[in-house]
Amino acid sequence: MARIVTAEDLRARLGRELDALRDTDDALYVSKRGRLAAVVLDSERYAELVERLDYLEDSLAALQARDERDAAVPWAEVRERSS
Repeated sequence: MARIVTAEDLRARLGRELDALRDTDDALYVSKRGRLAAVVLDSERYAELVERLDYLEDSLAALQARDERDAAVPWAEVRERSS
């Protein structure tokens, strides 16, 4: 479960918080002056999320390219392109 800590508390307990992140897939939300300032993740979890995002972006690009390829082109546009 994700937790929220203040920047001041994080400063005092950084080592312990980093150890705790390593043991879970949770994120640590850091607030400063009552507003969300940062999100801290274990480096392995971050790498997994980046890899997943890259895969999803590639999948989306492939689907968009397929849709563009399969899209019907009006005859007038075909004639205009060939002239």
